Amino acid sequence: MAAGCVALSAPARAEPTAAPTPASVVQGDYDALFQQMYQSPSNLDVSFRFAHEAVARGDYEAAIGALERMLFFNPDLPRVKLELGVLYFKLGSFEIARGYLQDAVKGANVPAEVRSQVMAYLAEIDRRLSRHDYSVFLNAGIRYQSNANVGPNGLLVRALGNDATLDGKYGKQPDWSTFQTVAANYAYKLNTRGDAFELTFLGINARQNKLSQYNLGLVEVLAGQRVAIGQNASLKYYGIGDQVWLGDASYFNAVGGGLSARTAIGDIGLAEALVETRHRRFSDSVNYPTASEQSGELLTAAVLTDLRFGPLHWTTRLGYDCNNAITDYNSYKRYSIDLAFPYEFSTALFGAPRQFVIAPTVGYSFARYDAPYFIVDPDVARRDREWRYGGIIDAQLVDNIGLRTQLQYFKINSTLPNYTTDNLSVSVGPTVRF
Repeated sequence: MAAGCVALSAPARAEPTAAPTPASVVQGDYDALFQQMYQSPSNLDVSFRFAHEAVARGDYEAAIGALERMLFFNPDLPRVKLELGVLYFKLGSFEIARGYLQDAVKGANVPAEVRSQVMAYLAEIDRRLSRHDYSVFLNAGIRYQSNANVGPNGLLVRALGNDATLDGKYGKQPDWSTFQTVAANYAYKLNTRGDAFELTFLGINARQNKLSQYNLGLVEVLAGQRVAIGQNASLKYYGIGDQVWLGDASYFNAVGGGLSARTAIGDIGLAEALVETRHRRFSDSVNYPTASEQSGELLTAAVLTDLRFGPLHWTTRLGYDCNNAITDYNSYKRYSIDLAFPYEFSTALFGAPRQFVIAPTVGYSFARYDAPYFIVDPDVARRDREWRYGGIIDAQLVDNIGLRTQLQYFKINSTLPNYTTDNLSVSVGPTVRF
């Protein structure tokens, strides 16, 4: 009998998928195998191949019928029980899926990889059937930046439309910092269809070693309701609250709201579109005496995807920001794209297999300001082109404790030398996940 797996062997949050089979090939194989299966119902190889083609075709019910027929002729097939559990999981029949998955790990001759996959699916079923769903990510560490104050690359800048030499203390300055990050998500499920009340919290604290005027604090809360549309799509409406501190003083606060739409893209991943609006109120301080000139409305629209084709996994974000500040020289429109390519693998560490994720990242944005800033140059409006490169390495140390190393580099080319800059950032620190 064939030894491969028919369906996918990971929970739905991160399911690897194979590239889709061309429809003409699937149809031809499907019809021929269907006839062979009914002519020789005890031929397990034919039934297995038919189930494989049925999954490629998206006909999960037909695949289930073929696999259950295989168990009728040979009930001791843990891999087939695993695949049945996965298929019922995909159809949302979690209790039936649980029964097949539990049967798959009964006995002493169950392959280790089957047992591992079953445990992952059973945990995911428990999560989906529970009224409460939550996740917490904690990260702390140290960070080095080559340009912690985002100073210009050179000291020759523009002032009132003329060339000027900037005081060296306002140029690029490196610095170390410590940081702590908390990201938490909670959902109270209103029913099994997928409706839920969702709450998201993000907190960031960063303390500079020398440049205390750039100490950063951020708290963001999103709260709203998700409304399921069928099995694979949903809408969410939510409120937004932000508070940001810079240089140990209030920098801005914001209130707003958003609307998002999420859908599965077959078996290859997810796509989500969102629109958010925030009213931001900036506060003047000793370090930032003109911050209030940035107050106004920020509109954000974005499309996000999380896709897998076999071992290839990537995420994308296409974004648009429209900032209407009370001063036109602080108003802008920005277009951006960011991509990440996470690669997951396991290797032995400290005598046991550990999980690793390596995620190269790349991004680009273009910002166009509405009017020149007369203090810099009354005749030249600011235009920024920013390139971003980086990568993240997440390493599991033990259970839910890991170590994250992050490298980031950005470079901004601007129509004004005051804003042409770059920065290299390296951070490392432990992570905890719940």
